[in-house]
Amino acid sequence: MSSALAVASTLLLPIAVGLLLPLPPAGAARGSLTRGADIAVEDHATDFLVSPDGTFACGFYNVSPTVFTVSVWFARAAGRTVVWTAAPGRPVHSRGARLALDRRGGALVLTDYDGAVVWNSTAQAASASRARLHDTGNLVLEDGHGRALWQSFDSPTDTLLPVQRFTAARHLVSRGGRGRLLAAGYYSLGFSDYAMLSLFYDNHNFSSIYWPNPYNNYVANKRKIYNFTREAALDALGQFFSSDAAGFVAADLGAGVRRRLTLDSDGDLRLYSLDAATGAWTVAWMAFGNPCIIHGVCGANAVCLYAPAPACVCAPGHERADAGDWTRGCRPVFRRDCSRPTKLAALPHTDFWGYDLNDGEIVPFHACAQRCLATCACVAFQHKQNMECYLKSVLFNGRTFPGLPGTVYIKVPADFDMPEFHVRQWREHGGGLAIDEDIPRCDVANGGEEVLLNFSTHNGPRDVGKAVWPYLYGFLSALLVIEAVVIGFGCWLFSSRGLFRPSRVWAIEEGYKLITNNFQRYTYSEIKRATGNFTDMIGSGGSGVVYKGILEDDRVVAVKVLKNVSQSEQEFQSELSVIGRIYHMNLVRMWGCCSEGKRRILVSEHIENGSLAKMLFDREPSDAVLGWNQRFQIALGVAKGLAYLHSECLEWIIHCDMKPENILLDKDLEPKITDFGLAKLLNRDGSDANLSRIRGTRGYMAPEWVSSLPITEKVDVYSYGVVLLELVKGVRISDWVIHGVRFSDMDTRMVVKAIHDEMETSDHERWVKELIDSRLNGEFNPVQAKAMLKIAVSCLEEDRSKRPNMSSVLQALMSVEDEAR
Repeated sequence: MSSALAVASTLLLPIAVGLLLPLPPAGAARGSLTRGADIAVEDHATDFLVSPDGTFACGFYNVSPTVFTVSVWFARAAGRTVVWTAAPGRPVHSRGARLALDRRGGALVLTDYDGAVVWNSTAQAASASRARLHDTGNLVLEDGHGRALWQSFDSPTDTLLPVQRFTAARHLVSRGGRGRLLAAGYYSLGFSDYAMLSLFYDNHNFSSIYWPNPYNNYVANKRKIYNFTREAALDALGQFFSSDAAGFVAADLGAGVRRRLTLDSDGDLRLYSLDAATGAWTVAWMAFGNPCIIHGVCGANAVCLYAPAPACVCAPGHERADAGDWTRGCRPVFRRDCSRPTKLAALPHTDFWGYDLNDGEIVPFHACAQRCLATCACVAFQHKQNMECYLKSVLFNGRTFPGLPGTVYIKVPADFDMPEFHVRQWREHGGGLAIDEDIPRCDVANGGEEVLLNFSTHNGPRDVGKAVWPYLYGFLSALLVIEAVVIGFGCWLFSSRGLFRPSRVWAIEEGYKLITNNFQRYTYSEIKRATGNFTDMIGSGGSGVVYKGILEDDRVVAVKVLKNVSQSEQEFQSELSVIGRIYHMNLVRMWGCCSEGKRRILVSEHIENGSLAKMLFDREPSDAVLGWNQRFQIALGVAKGLAYLHSECLEWIIHCDMKPENILLDKDLEPKITDFGLAKLLNRDGSDANLSRIRGTRGYMAPEWVSSLPITEKVDVYSYGVVLLELVKGVRISDWVIHGVRFSDMDTRMVVKAIHDEMETSDHERWVKELIDSRLNGEFNPVQAKAMLKIAVSCLEEDRSKRPNMSSVLQALMSVEDEAR
């Protein structure tokens, strides 16, 4: 019963919104799009592709009267359920947009009202004959013999359809929640670094894996790791198979049912079945019956209660950051000051998952409390009945329910007045959960355990003391009102009295682009304020200057001001086009941008320890030297980041300027790859004309940069090989001395040849020791060192076909990660 109620809110939303959108008339469509033909956005209601059996349709989908996407949807489902979208974060306008099968290049091309290319199918096949929508929901570009040259199944958005293969190179990314329907959501499904199918949460401040259960190891989760096949699929019967054993079956297992596996905006992965008679969807399987387990449901400093739909409350001493969006969490109403006396506010049967400052030692309560009180970075601690102590640096992923072991104690100022607000939870005899805040109709005497949680009343009881259903109805009503306002505004906008006339379509470009932006837009004055008028420069390079800044929410950021407007505009657009697809701990996160006049500015997270180049090459003799284990973990982390860029992103991405200056180290010396100013999306056939104008950094450039060969991801592999050698030796490769001979940066091949000859002819121990940084004083792991040198030599092959890919490099490094010295 509780699961059904939780699902109801998910089902009502797309149906309610969909009813506002007109359904295309049946039969007024075409079976294929031939070479040179196009579909105009103005004809979206009558001109679209349909699958032979009529189940799927593809064409312009009206998000609002002025905003359209090119999508594939279930034509027979209520609300036109979308299963795939081309460039989901970049819609087009309602006038002048076209989807065409290019007569010359043989690719599907989506252009906006001004002729700008928004998306193309990346297939550069002169033999492309037509685009056709198959009965499986797959949009396919075919040659004259029906062979597939490109297909939408290779680049899923938030939905997986039966018989659609899911591989390491693919991700499902949820859509944004309220107010962010076109933006990418915070949730994604993909294979982790350990080849385990996982659900990821990343809101650009916090990131974590929340499925399978992060509390358990892979054995307890019944998963397999290190199976680098990394494939999954949903079959026609409703069975889901994965290479890591993450399988499940539909409740209505059997043939003849239309299904879809969708990562919804609330972070739950659900398998839906279509009722052919009514067009309604039912849930046949879901990853989470209790939504409170999903990370980020209530945001920071908030606790999720399941009753039987999720309800959020702020932690003691906190208030809501955004009255309309719980995912933004709560903010403290007091000032954190470690010099002031503090007291503890208890939250029984509560947990905030992750962000621990320790490993959960077994200590008495008073010792645990003393450690937290004495540690400024500790904002709270959890103490369990078996005396496990967890110090928390962040209050995130909070949840509470009867039987959850342990109590969380939050640090608040000793003079802070917190009126008590009692939230009662209990377990019914029938096993269901309920919640009540002093409501007479609920009686603890009916059975079970009562738990009292003290929450701050700074939110006001109206936020946490009401039943769940009014919230649901209110939320749906608000959505309908917002949709009506958007429609009304759109009609006024293009009326004779509106701001813009139909003949001035170009003038509203900023208006409709702004509502689809995935990034925080900052004004130039905000950037000046954050950087103190650009006073604290922390780096510079060929594409711009980087300053340190502090935003109004106290986040420390890196602000990159791009140089040379004509060039920077291209770099700016390039970075923004790929950044929304980046989800990895070894890549710097982009938080926002500024684009005013000729100014192009990027705002990203600030990494505390600066670049690897600074830590490795620019240290004073008295400074601490990077230890061997730190160097190996840096090599491993960079390999993970590059492997993600090359094979696990929604698109293939090459960095093109991999060097120690573009590897930043955080406070734990975890590496993060930065500076995507030179990065371009790699076409599936390995060609990209734009890459001919890009150049890397001397000493790290692969030989093909100076030849006529097309640039592939193997240029990054080459640069990574140079970085590996420098990590081992501790000096620039141009400064290497082997057997008394000094090499210049033009002779990297001579360094490689010398190392290769040593590997072939000399005693392993001797030649490895000779190549290790002397500052380590012999403290290194010879097995790992030998592996790193061999990998580096293979990466530096002049013939790029002989170089390994980054996934193979990663596997080789991981195979020696646990080697004892």
